[in-house]
Amino acid sequence: MKNQTTSPDEKNQAQPIVTPSANGSIDNTTLKLLASWRIEDATKNPEDIQAAERELAEFKKAMNENRAYSGEPVLYP
Repeated sequence: MKNQTTSPDEKNQAQPIVTPSANGSIDNTTLKLLASWRIEDATKNPEDIQAAERELAEFKKAMNENRAYSGEPVLYP
């Protein structure tokens, strides 16, 4: 699983799957906020990308170790 860590290309950016809420409305305000966070967090700096990938790998390893210790199946094979 890869996270988007580069600046999104507006023309080629995949559109999120948007499903209406229980009352049939779509919360556009929240969708705009999440999109703005994605843009704020985007980077093309290779060092930042490598650091983020290391952090993710460490997180997955810790989650799997904890689950294995408690007898649960691992989440990240």
